[in-house]
Parts: sequence; structure tokens; C-alpha cells
Amino acid sequence: MQKTKFEELKPYAGWTNDCQGKQDFDGPIISISTRYWPGPEGGGGMLVHTHPNKLPEISTVPYGSKPSAHSAIILRLGPPKTNDGGGDYLIWKERGFEADTEAQVKAASVEQWCQEQIREIVSLLGGVDTFHMRL
Repeated sequence: MQKTKFEELKPYAGWTNDCQGKQDFDGPIISISTRYWPGPEGGGGMLVHTHPNKLPEISTVPYGSKPSAHSAIILRLGPPKTNDGGGDYLIWKERGFEADTEAQVKAASVEQWCQEQIREIVSLLGGVDTFHMRL
């Protein structure tokens, strides 16, 4: 992805029709994107070896030696386009995780790190008291 200039930043939002002729300008601004891999016990990528005049040999390449994940905090950029898969984005922070079990990767690593990131984001935006509660 090309370097985005400050002046070119546009939210990943667009106008959509609502009921009774109204419209909404909606879309995500910041989101968390995480991919989890189960390690050697959870399958893996397919490896195919081909040989002339023989049937192909198919095997599985494990995802890794341990369960792992990769998370990124991303700034969504737009405007959205039809079938764009989520639009462009910039990565604010990212981190890889690895542990002995799925539960350790997910709860003790990914979820804990993401909780720390939301606190930092809210702090950078002026703290929780700058937000209005909608009841």
C-alpha cells in the first residue's frame, strides 16, 4: 500500500439509504484485525508435489510449532467501494502471539493486548469522560 498523506485521509464511511427517505453516513474508523492459527494439531497449508507420469503427492504443512495469532489495530480508510473487502487501511500497532494452548493465545495474549490498546486509544482521545453515554 502506498504512503497516505494526511490531507488524503477519508473515513471508511458512506451514505446509505435508511427508511422513510432518510440517509446514514456510517462506517468503522478504527478496528482490530486478528488471525489465529491452531499450531501443528489443527491442520495446515496444503503442499502438492507433482512428478511426471505419477499421481501428485499431497501433504499438510503445519501452521507452526505452537498455537499462534497476529493482531493489528487499523485505521479504516475510504470511501468504501463495492466489493472492496474492507477498503484500505493503515496499521497503528501490531503484535504476534504464541503460546502452548489456544486458550493462552486467545485470552491471555490477544484479548489482553487488545484491552490494553482500547485503553490507550481512549486515553489518546482525551479519556473516557470525553465520550457521551447514550442510554
